[in-house]
Amino acid sequence: MLTLDRLYTLILIVKRMSKKHWAIAIKLKTTSGDLELPTAICSCFQQLGYKACLVRDGDQAGLEADVLLLLITLGDYPVYCQKLKHCSSQRPVTIFWQIDPLPPEDSPPEADSIGLKASRWRDFFCLYQPADMPRWKKLCTLYRLRVWGYKRCSSPGFRKACRIIKRNNGGDIHWTHIRGVMENWQSILDSYNGGCIDHFVVSTNQRKRFLVNRGITAHFVPIGAHEYMGRDLGLQRDILVGFLGSSIKHHGRRFAMLKSLGDRLKEKGIPLTQVKGCLGEQRCKWLNRTRILINLYNFSWSSAWIRFLMAARCRTLVVSEPMNDEHPMISGVHYISATLDEMPEVICKLLDDPVTTDQIISAAAMLCQNELTLLHSVEKLTRFGVAAKPDNMCQSFAVC
Repeated sequence: MLTLDRLYTLILIVKRMSKKHWAIAIKLKTTSGDLELPTAICSCFQQLGYKACLVRDGDQAGLEADVLLLLITLGDYPVYCQKLKHCSSQRPVTIFWQIDPLPPEDSPPEADSIGLKASRWRDFFCLYQPADMPRWKKLCTLYRLRVWGYKRCSSPGFRKACRIIKRNNGGDIHWTHIRGVMENWQSILDSYNGGCIDHFVVSTNQRKRFLVNRGITAHFVPIGAHEYMGRDLGLQRDILVGFLGSSIKHHGRRFAMLKSLGDRLKEKGIPLTQVKGCLGEQRCKWLNRTRILINLYNFSWSSAWIRFLMAARCRTLVVSEPMNDEHPMISGVHYISATLDEMPEVICKLLDDPVTTDQIISAAAMLCQNELTLLHSVEKLTRFGVAAKPDNMCQSFAVC
């Protein structure tokens, strides 16, 4: 007699027999920080019983795998994008997980058009080449001169697109931010038109809305928490308020906001400690010494949820500027949301209210331990690995 337990065991056996080989792509030039997330994702695939390995842009192993996963931004994989466009039908199922920012979802069509035309200067100056190109070859091909030419020729378009978006989204946007997100958008659009990506996955709902509003099917899979992000070490919390990350002077919104917040907290006798370039165990120890972590976005429309996960893993409370982005982490339950003007008073109250602080920290830690995990995120990705390639991938989409 076939019981439910035996049926479940049989299903697991069949699934394991049909496990696919995944290749997780990383950019050619990587630092230890760049490798943290891809390595963790690879480990999660292996934990689920899949064969998985890391490959660099252009490696043949990526094209021979059953599924090729491209991470962060398509601009890191110029070789794969070219090869996939010319591959036969035997190419791997290709999934792109966009983790870098995209333009504002309500960016006017005129701004999209101008920004994309400015990005096309990359094609004119032939900037799509392997990142590990030898120095002598870069000198012979005048690579640095071509990069300079691209920036000079494209800047008027990006500046104009920025002015249009400012009228729509506010005044804390710099044109160099628009250059980066428009380059990301152009890479996605070219890959969509070329039919080399089978499934577009994004890490925030804002990015999903941006693509869906422009006719590209996208799936929301948030980055989940993983042990590499940190753990509770039980250290003394001798840093009252901290900020993890860098701030760009002159045109970075974070720089102005951090300076204003730091000055106001100093008036209340609370120092604001900023640390950058902090990775691995060093970052874990610093977060374990911090009571409140400030979160300010580099792009006013694009959230960076990974800091929330790192803080939750280390039992550090997050106070963040508000963000209109649906996410498993909820304001008032897993973190505290406050405007820049409200932050000093909110921080003072939280430092004097350990009971409320501990409740929020515990809720965030529980969420990142049970539901919002990287293993669950990777499990969602596996569904796209076995799904058929969409019929509409041969269709073309353009912004004029």
